[in-house]
Amino acid sequence: MSNNLEIIDNFLDSEDFLEVKNFIMSPRCQWRYVNFIAHKDGRDQDRDGYFIHSFKDCHPKTFIDRFPESPNFSLMSKLMNKIKEKIKYQNILRIRSSLYPRRDVQKPDPFHVDYDFPHTVCIYYLNTNNGCTMFENEKKVHSVENQLVIFNGQKKHCSVVQTDASARYIININTI
Repeated sequence: MSNNLEIIDNFLDSEDFLEVKNFIMSPRCQWRYVNFIAHKDGRDQDRDGYFIHSFKDCHPKTFIDRFPESPNFSLMSKLMNKIKEKIKYQNILRIRSSLYPRRDVQKPDPFHVDYDFPHTVCIYYLNTNNGCTMFENEKKVHSVENQLVIFNGQKKHCSVVQTDASARYIININTI
């Protein structure tokens, strides 16, 4: 990864991409509301929330599932196999899809790291919109469907939610 950031366009072939996208954007995908974006302790005075579908969430030390694995976890197999070709991970920490409702004003959410130890983050974008992932150095990766960004998980990043589409859909993957 050059500069610890790699962007890959058209990551999955069209058929595999549409299989994932069509599920995530359908009523079959069960969403849970989270009333904070980055820090649940309220330190950011964060008033916005978003929806998640957790495919897998493992304890960072034991790698035992903290929550039941999604019955739709198998849908991630082609995506994860292709990611494994790129980063050769040993363990999955978390695979979670996020749905960000449109906001009236575009502003960065709080900067954060997903875990406070070395790990790799992959963000897979499912629809094109004017939202993005922003890094502390102000580098932005725009939401472009079927695009994957891979970066060092210790790089602080944040979401910038869209104003042009009714929802922004991503899949956030954390591995070690």
